[in-house]
Amino acid sequence: MIMFQILKKGFLFFCITSLLFLTETSAQSISSTSNGSGNNFVYQDSEKKLKIESNGDIAISNDEKTISSISPGGYLKIEKTTFGNSRSVVINNKGNGLEYEYKEGGRVKAFDPDGKAWLAEMLPELMNTTTLGASERVNSRYASGGSKAVLNLVDNLKGDYVKATYLRLLMKKDLKPNEITATVDKTIAQISSDHYQLEVYKNVSPAYFNDLNQLSRAVEALESDHFKTELLKPIFKTNVINGNGQKAIQLIQMVDSDHFKTEITKTISFSSLTDNELKFLVAELVPTIDSDHFKNEVLKAAVDKGNMNENRLLIMLDGVDTIDSDHFKSEILRYICKKQGSEKIKAKIREKAKNSIDSSHFLGEVMKCAA
Repeated sequence: MIMFQILKKGFLFFCITSLLFLTETSAQSISSTSNGSGNNFVYQDSEKKLKIESNGDIAISNDEKTISSISPGGYLKIEKTTFGNSRSVVINNKGNGLEYEYKEGGRVKAFDPDGKAWLAEMLPELMNTTTLGASERVNSRYASGGSKAVLNLVDNLKGDYVKATYLRLLMKKDLKPNEITATVDKTIAQISSDHYQLEVYKNVSPAYFNDLNQLSRAVEALESDHFKTELLKPIFKTNVINGNGQKAIQLIQMVDSDHFKTEITKTISFSSLTDNELKFLVAELVPTIDSDHFKNEVLKAAVDKGNMNENRLLIMLDGVDTIDSDHFKSEILRYICKKQGSEKIKAKIREKAKNSIDSSHFLGEVMKCAA
């Protein structure tokens, strides 16, 4: 039996139905309300109007054609008008079981057989366009046909929110890597919203994304730098790099925004980067950052957390060559100078300063530190 808890603890059903039929027409009107006594949803476009009212806990049969039960005092009302032709059904539980009232064109008719057939036709539509019974529906399909059965069901769903809900529920199962890949594939193919794609990926074990090729596919499918960052930051924090530092840095290069590039880069475990990977970061990633401020942020983070020795600091000093501003050149040179006072480092700092800083003020500050 498919159960659906109607909004006693939160606006679950009718809030999310604002995405109903999103791809069908541009002339749409959607509204939904919820209060302590019930919920109302109305969808309208140039061809139809769908109105749903409900209160209480509703259970739908496994075959998704009938209402199995409604909690005492509860009800469900479904009304649909298409090209002026209206039908409606009201199902109540006043304490003596379910009572049905079915109307066509405003006129009451016997529920059985026409009303019963119309309800059987409407319920799958409601379940495919809302999250009504989603959890139990996923459980049932998964039990009978595995992840493939759930993924096939997603093809029939309407709206990114609804599809993401089903895919998130599937991701919570104990899936094999190939099943996770299939679910990621379905997410990319079926969901256009970056937000809802990310909601699915949040349920993927970070260990799966140790395969940076799979992570790259997910990042590439996202359009917004914000959501790319939201995906990458928690994964990078789990230290998935493990000898793949260059690939990880290349993922960051898929982000355009200086701010978000910096936010992701600062989550890298710099100490796990090899010297060659550190060189790649300085030579390939830092130059793609336009802002001298954010270049400095990245270089400072690497200096702070990069298990620096004399050789690694010499690598970091090459990052100065990508900076235009005398102010920021001076800032990073003095920052490195204070971290490592060896004569070899100071000599390199003096050389960098003399060759690249025009301002006598900033040059003097660096030379004083590296004296």
